[in-house]
Amino acid sequence: MKNYKFTTKDLILIALMAAIGIAIKPLVKTITHLISTPLGIPGGTFGGGFYMMWLCLIAAMVPRFGSATLTGLVQGVVVLITGWYGSHGAASIITYALPGLAVDVLAYLYRRRIKLDGQILYCVGANLVGTYLVGWLIMRLPKAPLLISLSMAIISGCIGGVLSYLIFKQLTRYRLI
Repeated sequence: MKNYKFTTKDLILIALMAAIGIAIKPLVKTITHLISTPLGIPGGTFGGGFYMMWLCLIAAMVPRFGSATLTGLVQGVVVLITGWYGSHGAASIITYALPGLAVDVLAYLYRRRIKLDGQILYCVGANLVGTYLVGWLIMRLPKAPLLISLSMAIISGCIGGVLSYLIFKQLTRYRLI
């Protein structure tokens, strides 16, 4: 952790990833509820990998500790202020920022930000943290449904990690970052 400072470009990318992460929620939520509702599983569990992939992508794009946490924090504050997605109130800041912190800690420990295995690990970690927080803190799920939700979070996180890696590769291929 040599460089803690974010450049203007870094902050723009963080804001962009936070905005995209919030903007795709209506589409992802609609699609995932078609699958999860009949199974009695919270929709955010299955769609979480698609929400968390933006946190993993920013960790690759802005390789500084805190970039994913800041992205999640921005998302949480925007959701809290606008009341746009979810009725979790102030807990939104926690449920959005802590998955970002999980990405930052895992990225610091594992140091494979731009590799497929790293992106999968970060997305699974973030999705597990987010799913656990919402399942335990907000929904107060009993143990069995919570474990099922966490299992789904692993699968969804793997998918999100792969997508994050593929997006990063395309962005670098076309020299957009």
